[in-house]
Order: sequence, then C-alpha cells, then structure tokens
Amino acid sequence: MRRTALPDTPFQRFVLLAVADLALEDRLPVHSFDVRERCTARTGSVTCAEGGVERTAVLHALEALSGDGPLTEVEVTSPVGKGRPGFDLDPDPAEVVAALVSDESVGDYARSRQD
Repeated sequence: MRRTALPDTPFQRFVLLAVADLALEDRLPVHSFDVRERCTARTGSVTCAEGGVERTAVLHALEALSGDGPLTEVEVTSPVGKGRPGFDLDPDPAEVVAALVSDESVGDYARSRQD
C-alpha cells in the first residue's frame, strides 16, 4: 500500500477492507449502503463488529478515511438524477488486503480475499 498509514481504529480498518473487497469486484465508487451490506455479511470474520454494523458508523468511518486518507469522496448521480456521495479507493485494493492480512481484528477477512 502506498505510504499511507492504516486507519487507527479496528472498525475503520474493517470498513477500508470492505471497500477494497468491493473494489476487487470492480464496484467503485462505493456507496455507504454497499459498504454496510458487505460489512454486515462479514461480521463473523472480524473481531471489531460484535455489536453489529450501523449505517451511521459506516458513514463516519468512510468520512474519516476520505480527504487525506485512502478514500476520495466523489459525487455520483443516480439514474433518476439524485446526487449521492460515493467513495473511490486510491491505493490498489490488493495492496490494502495485503496490508491488513496480519491485522488482529480483520486479518481473517483479509486472508479470505487474497488471490
């Protein structure tokens, strides 16, 4: 991964990994509801989401990861013309996965996504 430090909190690392997972499926830019859905599906693979995955927590994590972080917020127009925030992943998703393989909280999930 480019010399961007990994997020400080385990939940932010979980959200970043979910974004990378979606990016590996060519689903960029991602929306918060897609990231929440992916996180919800993977809660059994991590140790940082025991209480579930709330949409507001995912939104806060995405916002914290954007700007100077590994995500860039972009405006995406829906088919009916509504603007919705989306998030692009700046580093290569495979590099994100590789950087998180040894993480105590999300390592099992990351290992399952390695090629």
